[in-house]
Amino acid sequence: MIGVPGLASSKTSMVKKPQRRRLTVDDFAKMCEVGILSADDRVELIDGELVEMPPMGSEHAGIVNELANVLPGLLDPAVRLRVQSSVQLTRYTQPEPDLAVVSRDSRLYLRHHPQPEQILIAIEVADSSLKYDREQKMPRYAAAGVPEAWLVDVRARTITVYTDATAEGYRASRTLGWSEELEATAVAGLRLTFEEILPSAYFP
Repeated sequence: MIGVPGLASSKTSMVKKPQRRRLTVDDFAKMCEVGILSADDRVELIDGELVEMPPMGSEHAGIVNELANVLPGLLDPAVRLRVQSSVQLTRYTQPEPDLAVVSRDSRLYLRHHPQPEQILIAIEVADSSLKYDREQKMPRYAAAGVPEAWLVDVRARTITVYTDATAEGYRASRTLGWSEELEATAVAGLRLTFEEILPSAYFP
C-alpha cells in the first residue's frame, strides 16, 4: 500500500492525550451520597484530588477532643465551633480541619459547608501530618482569605498562629509554647493557654 504524505501525521494529531479531570466539591458530595465514599473514608478534597488523611493517634485525638470541650465556653455567642467537619475554600478544595471557628449561620450550615468569608479560625492538630498541614493546608487557608489559622504540633508541644492572609500565604506567624497564652486576632476575647486546658498527661 502506498502511503499518502501527511496522512499519518494528521491522524496522530487528532488523537488527544489523556486529560486529568479535577473533582469539584459537587462531585465529592455526590460520591458520598451514592456510597462511593463513606464516613469511614478519611479523605479531603485538595485542588480537585482526593487526599487520604492518616488515622489519628491517641494524642492527636485527645487534644482535638479537649479543645472541642473547652473552646465553646470561651467563644462569643456570635460564633460557633465545628469539629472535624468540612469547610469549602474553592470549587475544588474542601478540607476538613480538626476544628474551625466560624460565624453563626441561621441555617446551621445545613445547606452548605462554611465558605471562606464565614471561617474565622482554622485549627489543625498535627503529628505525622505536620509537614502536609504546614506546607499544603496553611497556604490554602491563606489564599482563600481565612484570617487566622493555628497549627498545633503534638510532638513539639507548640502552637503556631498564622495571620495576615494573602494569596501567597500568611505573611505573619508566631510560635508559642504550651505554657504561653494564645490570644486570637480574628475572634475578639478568645484567649487560652494549652497547658491549663489539656490533661497533665500531655506534659513530661
